[in-house]
Amino acid sequence: MSDGFADILWARVDGPARSWLERAWPAVDEGLTSVRFRAAFAGIGRRLREYQLGDEDIQNLADAGVVGARGWGIDAIARTALLLRALEILSSDRHRGFVRQVYLRGDYREQAAVLRSLPFLPEPERFLDLAVEACRTNVLDVFEGIACENTYPAAYFPEANFNQLVLKAIFMEVAVSRVAGLDGRVTVELQRMATDFADERRAASRAVPGDVDLIENLAAS
Repeated sequence: MSDGFADILWARVDGPARSWLERAWPAVDEGLTSVRFRAAFAGIGRRLREYQLGDEDIQNLADAGVVGARGWGIDAIARTALLLRALEILSSDRHRGFVRQVYLRGDYREQAAVLRSLPFLPEPERFLDLAVEACRTNVLDVFEGIACENTYPAAYFPEANFNQLVLKAIFMEVAVSRVAGLDGRVTVELQRMATDFADERRAASRAVPGDVDLIENLAAS
C-alpha cells in the first residue's frame, strides 16, 4: 500500500494544487531538506482542501487494510504519501527520529495524520514509543488519530498500554467500538479495569458509560 497513497493523491489533484505538489514533492536526487518538507507537510491542509476522495479511492483504501477509510480525507492521504516518500529517501537509521520530529512539530491535524500513517510505514514497530506517548494527549483529534480506526495499537501495543488506551477512550467518551482489533485484545485484566472504573463512577454518583458493558461482554465471549 506504500505506493497506493501516492497513486490516490496524484489521481485526484490537478491544476494549481498539482503544480504546487510537484514542486513540493521530494526528489531522490535532491536529498531531503527538512525545512522544505516541513513547509509541504504543513501546507497540504490549505493547498488541497477542495479535493474529496471518491468511492473508488475509499474502496482501494479499504482493500489495502485501511480501517475506517471514509474517515480519511485527502490531507491525511497526502501527508501519509509525503511521509512515505521522505522515508524512501532517508537512510533507515534516520526514520525513527525523523517521524518523531514531524509529529512533534505538527499541529493537531498533522499529528493525527502521522499517527494514522504508522501502520503503513516501513518496520512500524520502530514507532511504538511515539504511539504510546501519543495516548497521553488530552487533545481529542490527536487521541482519535491513534485510538480510533487505527490498527497500530492492537498490532503492536503491549497489554498494559493497550488497556490504558481503552480506558482512556472510555474516560474521554470515545466509543471503544472504534478501537480497531479490540475484540482480539480484550483480557480478564482489561475487564477488571473497566469494572473498577465503573464502580468508581457509581460511587461518585456519576453515569457509567455503556462501553463498560461492551468490554465485559467481549471478555465473556
